[in-house]
Amino acid sequence: MLALLSCNGGVVTEGDGPPTRLLAATLHGIHIFERAPGGDWRLTGRKLIDHHISALALEPRSGLLFAGGHYDAGLWVSDDRGESWAPCNEGLESRHIYTLAVQQRPEGAVLWLGTEPPVLYKSTDLGRSWQALPGMLKVKNTDKWTFPPPPHVAHVKNIAFHPARPDDIYICIEQGALLKSADGGESWDEVTGYESGEDFFYNDNHRVLFRPSDPDDFLMNGGEGLYRCRHGQWTHLTTRDDRIGYPDAMFLDPRDENGVIMGGPQNAPRKWREQDVPMADPTVLYSADGGETWAPLGTGLPKITGNIEAMGMHVRPDGFSLYAGTATGEIFHSDDCGAHWSLLADRLPPISKGGHYRWFLSDERRAEIEAELKQQEIAAQG
Repeated sequence: MLALLSCNGGVVTEGDGPPTRLLAATLHGIHIFERAPGGDWRLTGRKLIDHHISALALEPRSGLLFAGGHYDAGLWVSDDRGESWAPCNEGLESRHIYTLAVQQRPEGAVLWLGTEPPVLYKSTDLGRSWQALPGMLKVKNTDKWTFPPPPHVAHVKNIAFHPARPDDIYICIEQGALLKSADGGESWDEVTGYESGEDFFYNDNHRVLFRPSDPDDFLMNGGEGLYRCRHGQWTHLTTRDDRIGYPDAMFLDPRDENGVIMGGPQNAPRKWREQDVPMADPTVLYSADGGETWAPLGTGLPKITGNIEAMGMHVRPDGFSLYAGTATGEIFHSDDCGAHWSLLADRLPPISKGGHYRWFLSDERRAEIEAELKQQEIAAQG
């Protein structure tokens, strides 16, 4: 049984039992862990170590695994459970990949990919070729899209599909917009109604999650907390003042769609260094009432320095397993639906969306990395 852990991408897998293999996306490639019969995990391989891997996704019918990377890493595919990888970038104008998604349609699987600068791509041939969908750039206010860290360029953070209407697609632009297409990605409209003049962040949207029984009742989280949209009517459920004020990872409980799991810190990244020792202090919370009220999920998670940047869920007939990876290189896991957590691995490369891991480095090292990235940006521009 295979589980995936990455900051963005298709990180929900399914199987007949608990996972025996875990692929984790890190600053230095994919780390592969195998579970021994006694239950202990051990590192068995490292792949694509020259690349910062941002997103993993599994196409279950073919068994193909996909890995997208930041900066110039591009897209990679594996047909042997992650042991070997080959590039698959035909049609991609940008190789700075933020997110991946797999959509099962009657005519077959469609793969989706979002990049920085923000462009959406799709593939109908299992990643052998990619087609850009530039219609998303025709909406209003694209000049306001940005991202706080240099070079201040926005990206496609998340891709979500309406379960009952496969041509209805939502994408989160970080930062800038929630967009919806009703024609399979050809044309787009901006979804509004959740914004407030008091928001500190401009439309900083991270993730959309649909309720299977009523997909027009969905959740969206981001820099201003958690929102719920019921048939076009928005409610702001949590804010930056709540325990998780800057949520990202989010899942529905497969046992009960009113159950919501959410991970993240209280404060946004710029606050993590406003202490003697940089500290994100993230946690994982559970809501049994669709996001109205929240409580800590289970026991065993310590006070964590680095932010929980990635989570994965593996669903099985008797429940689910959860995985949480941090910007300081730890992985925590639970095999009992989050009731108990334990450390799976530490001293790994950072598991980090973009440059979030830099908040936990010294000022000198951060400056060095910023300079390196600036040189990469200049080189990429020719």
